[in-house]
Amino acid sequence: MRGWAAVAVIAGFFAGCAPERATPPFSGEPWLAVWAGDADRQSSDFLAVIDADWSSPSYGKVLRTVPVRSRGNEPQALNAEQRNDRRIFATGVLTGRTFVFDGRQPLATKLLHVDEAGPGRTLWAPGEPASLPNGHVAVACADPAHFRGEPRELLAAPGGVLELDENGGFVRELPAADASARAFIVAPRGATASATIGRLVLTSTAHGYAPTATGERAPGISVQVRRLDDLRVEKTVVLSAGPRGEENLAPLAPRALHRDPVAFVDTEQGGALYASDSLQTSTPVFRLVFDFGAGSLPGGAAITPDDRFYVVALGGKNRVASLDVRDPWSPKLVSSVRVGTEGERAGGPHWLAMSADGTRVAVSDYTVDTPSGVRDGDHRVYMLRLDPATGALRLDDAFRDELTGRVGVDFNRAQWAHGDAGPARPAGLLFVSAEPPPAKKR
Repeated sequence: MRGWAAVAVIAGFFAGCAPERATPPFSGEPWLAVWAGDADRQSSDFLAVIDADWSSPSYGKVLRTVPVRSRGNEPQALNAEQRNDRRIFATGVLTGRTFVFDGRQPLATKLLHVDEAGPGRTLWAPGEPASLPNGHVAVACADPAHFRGEPRELLAAPGGVLELDENGGFVRELPAADASARAFIVAPRGATASATIGRLVLTSTAHGYAPTATGERAPGISVQVRRLDDLRVEKTVVLSAGPRGEENLAPLAPRALHRDPVAFVDTEQGGALYASDSLQTSTPVFRLVFDFGAGSLPGGAAITPDDRFYVVALGGKNRVASLDVRDPWSPKLVSSVRVGTEGERAGGPHWLAMSADGTRVAVSDYTVDTPSGVRDGDHRVYMLRLDPATGALRLDDAFRDELTGRVGVDFNRAQWAHGDAGPARPAGLLFVSAEPPPAKKR
């Protein structure tokens, strides 16, 4: 399906915004965890915990920071949904580390374990972690160890999947080599585990995230489907281009409906959205269903719990958009809002998280800084509100920086709870709540 055909049409779509409504009583996850990297890589990277309760007098305040005692990790993704055990898995793409935090009590969050990609490991550049039914975590790894990006490596050196246990302990590495993808790049970066479909879905965004990579990242056009029970490869599916000829470039965020066996994949460089309802079959196929437009740079995405609305960050447009996906083969644009401040440095919203009830969306304005590519932003975290009845989005202008009073929590600050570390770059996000108290014995 074609999206916006002209700038005027885009502007018309983007103009709509939900009117102000009375603020309902707060319910949901009271905190937002943000995985951040020290901007000049001289101090420790850290996990920040922000007050996300709009009824709180400290709404938007950074309440806690948890340094990881290492720097230059280039923090990227967190697990997309809160786990029952309140573990938070956070990846560092340049060091190959995956950090595990104990978040049972968010205001007392602590670092529990660090998985190190030591000399014996074959996979580097960890991307998105996905929680498996057995409590383990599958981490998409884009590059093999020591990947440089030479032409002979692009097709012959696949990335793979790192499996960790619930505490972050190493279980195994699973290369993504697959005969059905012999002539295509297989470099897993995005990941989602769907119990409804019974599959782990991995996107091959690009080779070139490893610290040894030279030159620009080489985009993929494939999606790998694995069985959820044993992580065995079922099929590597190649996305077909659309009318523009580039819609299939760099599939990034895979997300699945909660009740129906349908999965979506957005394409970062292609600016499009694909859908599939055949992942349980031996011949899965993805179909192009929406075109966000060239240069839109779709990033993080989420689906509301009732499966009505798909929300995505559009880094190339400095916007977050919502689509009505009740008919997954014909999504319809519902709403779009700009994030970032007019007249300031261009933003680039990329990482995104949705609250469990689907009414709040947090987005961080920063993407990545690796030897093979940099995409910066204004280093703020914004909060959006989503109307569950209409899918309309609005920027929550009550979510303000505690120091400047401006909309969005600014990570360009001198001091943090852990010291005078200076500015940081926010990446992965996760709404969190405290572990429920144990049930009383009768």
